[in-house]
Amino acid sequence: MTVEFVRPDVLYGLLLLPVWALLVWPRAGRGVLFTRGPGHGRRPTATWAPAVFVLLAPKLLTGAALACLVVALAGPQRVEVVQEQMLEGRGLSLVVDLSSSMLAEDMGERQSRISLAREAAVRFARRREHDELSLVAFGSDAVTRVPPTIDRELIVQGVESLEIQLVRDGTDISGAVLTSIARLLESEREPRVIVLLTDGAHNGPEIPPLVPARAAAAVDVRIHAISILAPEDADVGRAGAIVRDRFGAERETVLQGIADITGGQYFRAVSPAALDSIYDEIDRIETPRPRILESEVRHPLAGWLYLVSLGLLAIDALLRGSRWGLVH
Repeated sequence: MTVEFVRPDVLYGLLLLPVWALLVWPRAGRGVLFTRGPGHGRRPTATWAPAVFVLLAPKLLTGAALACLVVALAGPQRVEVVQEQMLEGRGLSLVVDLSSSMLAEDMGERQSRISLAREAAVRFARRREHDELSLVAFGSDAVTRVPPTIDRELIVQGVESLEIQLVRDGTDISGAVLTSIARLLESEREPRVIVLLTDGAHNGPEIPPLVPARAAAAVDVRIHAISILAPEDADVGRAGAIVRDRFGAERETVLQGIADITGGQYFRAVSPAALDSIYDEIDRIETPRPRILESEVRHPLAGWLYLVSLGLLAIDALLRGSRWGLVH
């Protein structure tokens, strides 16, 4: 806890108090004490200790009152630092493939890939209560459906409105990554994470996907890549429907390479349960981190100093009006 002043230059007024004291301080022979009541008399202040005290007290009280007024005019404030612990989320961009192949109904009970992707992304978004989320959809073009926001329901509505017809057909993974990076850089949230979901290989023009992956790594954006595959196309590993390769593993696909370069992970899913478990795993990887926030609470002190000043002046007035009257 500290004390600060809004107008510290006003404190220079305290330097005038010694001048005031020299002008009004009692001198030998100046102060004469009269007592009121029986037995009052006249005695020199220099030879009677109580008289000296009564003679000096009004000056001391007035000086102290003036000092309080000067300090009060300087705007003193008691500054209290309050610490609050909170969970800090990520800047997280959901990227969903809207190519025509996402219409394939091969994900169990004749469920289309886009339907599966929407439902899983909605459940994931609703769990990310501490993140600033954005939503990017892509085909041969990438479009921002929802810019960075902390409103999860806005993201949910954006995911639920995703339709194949929103973009031209194709799978431009490079454009999707670059658009997502641009959205994430609009936010001050760190770390920044992209969750990329697609069911196909990159077929966009010119820029290979590993180039924007290196750009993402340069600005500390991590990419988790999810590949939706039909069961007959999947090479099922030890984890069942999910094969997860950590950073530094052999690049078996372009998506694996993107994840490796950025420090993310690559996942493959062949069923709704597999996709949900992938999002659960990303939840565990990207858990919010605790953060201590410090804020200042300022309590003005001028009012108390004004009261003290008035109190000192009141005591001075009472002393002057007591049976010990002071005349200069």
